[in-house]
Amino acid sequence: MTFPTASKSMQALVSLGIARELTGQRRNRVFVYDDYLNILNEGGEPL
Repeated sequence: MTFPTASKSMQALVSLGIARELTGQRRNRVFVYDDYLNILNEGGEPL
């Protein structure tokens, strides 16, 4: 997959509210899928 294709795909996910970008940078950005992270964190709260 080319960078422009990946970038457009991620922008579509961000605009739909599915993913969000964490770094605020133009290059080497990091995206997160909050619903997935919530599932992984479920039950991991300190007692």
